[in-house]
Amino acid sequence: MKAALLKSYGDVDQFEISEIPTPKPGQGEVLIKIEASAVNPFDIVLRQGYMAQFIPLPLPAVLGGDAAGTIFALGEGVTGFVVGDRVVADFAANGKGAHAEYGVVPATSVAKLPATLSFEQGASLVKAGLTGRQTVDALGVKAGDTVLVSGGLGTVGRAAIQYLKEIGAKPIAGVRPERLNEGREVAGDALDITAPAASASFDYAISAAGPVAGNLIGHVRDGGKVASIVPVPEGANPGNRVTIEEIFHRADAATLDAVLAAAVSGSLVIPISQTLTLDQIAAAQNAVAAGVPGKVVLKH
Repeated sequence: MKAALLKSYGDVDQFEISEIPTPKPGQGEVLIKIEASAVNPFDIVLRQGYMAQFIPLPLPAVLGGDAAGTIFALGEGVTGFVVGDRVVADFAANGKGAHAEYGVVPATSVAKLPATLSFEQGASLVKAGLTGRQTVDALGVKAGDTVLVSGGLGTVGRAAIQYLKEIGAKPIAGVRPERLNEGREVAGDALDITAPAASASFDYAISAAGPVAGNLIGHVRDGGKVASIVPVPEGANPGNRVTIEEIFHRADAATLDAVLAAAVSGSLVIPISQTLTLDQIAAAQNAVAAGVPGKVVLKH
């Protein structure tokens, strides 16, 4: 099968489109014929080797955490799926990722893709949708609570905002000043997250934009709680006056089902900024590294 192989840690010139053996599903696994995969910021970190101490890749490696395609084969003991099912899948960061023609994942990391969603849409929803919901759950938010979402127009931020609305909470998008109107369209209300806080008035906040993580914490009252998917700057939380929950996405098929249902209803929209081909993996990674808004998706 064709795959985008990362030969060594480094720049995008370390990618090579190569033929490698097609994997076979083991106990509890499925083999997916991948039609589309998404490129995430975490892929950039993996490629550059910044996580090598914690997540050493078996180089040459295949990156890619989000995929959509069809079930091609079932491993022993798998139930609930049949060959030909349209699905999305959450691939682990283990060097056997989604930027290939086929991929093997545990069946517990797979959800059926509704017929009204394209493969490209499906691939764009996986990790953003899961992480957005998991940040909200980590806060313990209830109906009626107000939550500031930094990076509210990013993919994770949009998923968190949709989920907050779904449970009856009130999201406020923390965005750059030139995007306040767009933030209001998505969340219903917005504020300039780049400016220092005039007051610490929020009980809850979600930090999904690294450069303004310090400003975000300034908006949260003493004893409040922040769920963060980005590193918090040193000194941004003096005296640990707020509780910070660091969120690391986890696979969860039931949550994926909920994310896909929200996309079908139209309440969750993750914009796709670029659709490229698997051969254009270098250009796709460069686009994500440059901060292009929305998802970058590869068609296989």
